[in-house]
Amino acid sequence: MTQPITIATDLPDWINRLNHIDQQLTLALNGSDSVFWDNIALCVTNTFAWTLVIVMLLIIFFRNNDYRGALLILLSIALMIFVADCLCSGLIKPMVARYRPTQDPEIMYMVDVLNGYRGGRFGFFSGHACNTMCMAVFLSRLFRFKPLTITLILWSLTTTYTRIYLGVHYIGDITVGFIAGILIGLLFYHIYNKISMRLRRQRRMSSDYTTTGYPKHDMYSLLAVIFFNYIAVVIYAMTLGIQ
Repeated sequence: MTQPITIATDLPDWINRLNHIDQQLTLALNGSDSVFWDNIALCVTNTFAWTLVIVMLLIIFFRNNDYRGALLILLSIALMIFVADCLCSGLIKPMVARYRPTQDPEIMYMVDVLNGYRGGRFGFFSGHACNTMCMAVFLSRLFRFKPLTITLILWSLTTTYTRIYLGVHYIGDITVGFIAGILIGLLFYHIYNKISMRLRRQRRMSSDYTTTGYPKHDMYSLLAVIFFNYIAVVIYAMTLGIQ
């Protein structure tokens, strides 16, 4: 098994200062004394918590496209997430070898940890940040519905913030993950759009549809499911707090 490449200890002063600032800001945002917010963070960070949203997306894809168009969307998303994971976990994390806050010998005992969860050894850059942002960007370009775009970006931000709250990522890890996610999302939507031009049905152009031909009532339904999902998470967190 190959050993990861480690960062040299004799880094330039400006990098050490930047790293110190990153550590202090991360510690300031990490954890709390609230069991309620602890439960919220644990729920939101879990992909399974967003099952309802995933189901609603599948309904929209297959309702508004023939099977080839729907499968092309799903294949594009699957490949996008695969590439993002390979880039993050398979290449950058072992190459850069930056410890997670929960694994960093300098601050690991100052980090608030929930249920003993410390994540893997290295955390640069954040896979959660990259994956959620590339999904948000891809879907925003696919649907072209401003209220949904804003909601998807906020979903990515809130979901990723839980990684700082749980102490498994620095703010720097998150920031670079967002940048990578934006670029990957735009790239894969561009590829999808080029291929789908041969399969695309005629766009329905009216005030009832988005510019890419999706019914606005479907967009509002997706928004409702996302907000319901957040409410369900809050209720579940309150229930855990009572137990």
